[in-house]
Amino acid sequence: MPCSSAIVGGLSVSESSSLASGKLPESGDNRGYVLGVVSASHLLNHVQMTVNAVLLPVMMRDMGFDFFQLGLIVSLHQLAGSAMQAVWGVLVQYYRRSTLLGAANIILGVFAVATGFTQTFTQVVAARVFAGVGSSAQNPLGASMLATYFRKAKGQILGIHQTAGNIGSVIAPLVIVALLSFLDWRQIWVVLAIPTVLMGFAYLFTGDAAVGMGVSRKRDFRTALRSYAICLKNREVMALAAIQMVGAAGRGSGFNMAYFVPFFQAWLGVGTDVAGILLAVQQLGAVVGPIGFGYLSDRTSRRWALFLVLFLSTVSTITLLLHSQVTAALVFNLLVYGAVVNSRQALTMSMVSDAVPVAHCDAAFSLYYFIGFISGPVWTALSGYLVDSRGFGVAFIVVGLTYLNGIALLALLGRSKKARVVGTA
Repeated sequence: MPCSSAIVGGLSVSESSSLASGKLPESGDNRGYVLGVVSASHLLNHVQMTVNAVLLPVMMRDMGFDFFQLGLIVSLHQLAGSAMQAVWGVLVQYYRRSTLLGAANIILGVFAVATGFTQTFTQVVAARVFAGVGSSAQNPLGASMLATYFRKAKGQILGIHQTAGNIGSVIAPLVIVALLSFLDWRQIWVVLAIPTVLMGFAYLFTGDAAVGMGVSRKRDFRTALRSYAICLKNREVMALAAIQMVGAAGRGSGFNMAYFVPFFQAWLGVGTDVAGILLAVQQLGAVVGPIGFGYLSDRTSRRWALFLVLFLSTVSTITLLLHSQVTAALVFNLLVYGAVVNSRQALTMSMVSDAVPVAHCDAAFSLYYFIGFISGPVWTALSGYLVDSRGFGVAFIVVGLTYLNGIALLALLGRSKKARVVGTA
């Protein structure tokens, strides 16, 4: 069953009963507001993530650190965010998800401002590590919150959440390039941090059904550990986390952001401006794909929708090597690539939510994001090694084949045709 009436996860009897019936305490008619706030903060999180790709190279020239140090900043930022995702399932036993998301957005914004005031490489590393901690709450807690509020249409809703983040990745480079024409990079960090801080305060008005109800901290901690243990024993949760982990791209950062622009320049012989436009085309596919495949999975089978996404991810990655110039066929290939590679996460999130009771969603999403995303920096580094030693052709073939590992892992999943639905959309 997707819901439980027992006193688990820090829920009272009345809250557990409400969740079991598909009704959310304190939710009322504010689900649209919740969706808007969670999706908007995901967009701003991706803006903050994409700022690294544009402003850090500018900072590198001004502050005098090298490419290895640049890679170290990005890797430590990613690792801090990935590692922190494992603990939100514990913290949610003591605080509302909306409170934690609000605090995390404020932390992200504050350390983005701090980045603008850094004077040394060490200070930059520290600021970006703490910013990574702030960004880590969005995916596990935001996804869990939406899956709780939208039980019937969670595939489509989580697709919207994913798409909102991808929109942030599309608009951020354009905004930053425009701002660089009249602002210093230090000022841009501050300007872009303000909406993130304000979004943190917006979470104070969302409310949340999942909240610790005043039992002892010792019991809350035991409850959290029990929830983690249950999820670790859940074969579907672990398989879905592994499917997210084995694919080289599709996490919103890493491979696509690091290598697509130089790939276009070397493989197609285009300049930075054309390469940037082609990257934006790929991101446009990422905007529509998660919603479309999420909608499909709600009405057919998540398992087969995920199979289709993984298969097309392999095909669309390798076929990029067939193009030698910018054509309509290349544009179509990039749109398909962006759509399918970035839809894997929306589908696996929905399936994680299907696989556990509501009371264990927070622990399940924390584990899913920790396991699924901790490999991101590894794939980025490995891809860079392949590009340096074997060239883009070998690197893209290896990356494309990684999704076949995900198809193999589908054998570990159950065979239910549709999501188990509770409540209304």
